[in-house]
Amino acid sequence: MEKYTYYERTINYYETDKMGVVHHSNYARYLEECRVDLLKFYDMPLEMFEEMGLVIPVIDLYGQFKESIRFGETVKVVPKIEKMTPVKFFFSYTIYDETMTKVKHIAKSSHCFIDKDFKPISLKKVAPKLYEKMLSLVESE
Repeated sequence: MEKYTYYERTINYYETDKMGVVHHSNYARYLEECRVDLLKFYDMPLEMFEEMGLVIPVIDLYGQFKESIRFGETVKVVPKIEKMTPVKFFFSYTIYDETMTKVKHIAKSSHCFIDKDFKPISLKKVAPKLYEKMLSLVESE
C-alpha cells in the first residue's frame, strides 16, 4: 500500500495577524485539513464515517510553535497515527517549510468515535474491517 507522505498548503493573507504571521487559531485547521486528507487518501473519507453514524471529535490538542509561518509560504504537514484503540486514536504532526528543512510547528491530537448522541462507540465492534485498516496505519517509533 502506498504511504501518505504530507499535506501541502499555501498560507492565505486572511490567516495572518497584525504581525504578518499565521494566527495561532489557524493551526488547528491545518491539522484537521491534514487528517481529512489522510483519511481520504486511504479510502476512508470522513463522509463515510458520518454515513455510518459515527462522529470523530477532537478530545485533546497540543501544539508547540517553533518558527513563524507567514503569508504566501507553503508548508507541508506530516501526520502520523501513533496509537489506536477501539474507541480512540492519536495523531502527531510536524509542520515543515516547503523544502522540509525547517520545522515550523509540532502538534498532537487525540480523537474518539462517538454516535450522534455523543455516546462512545467501539469502532472494532461496529466496523471491524475499518478498525483493522486504521490499525494498520499506526506508526510506531
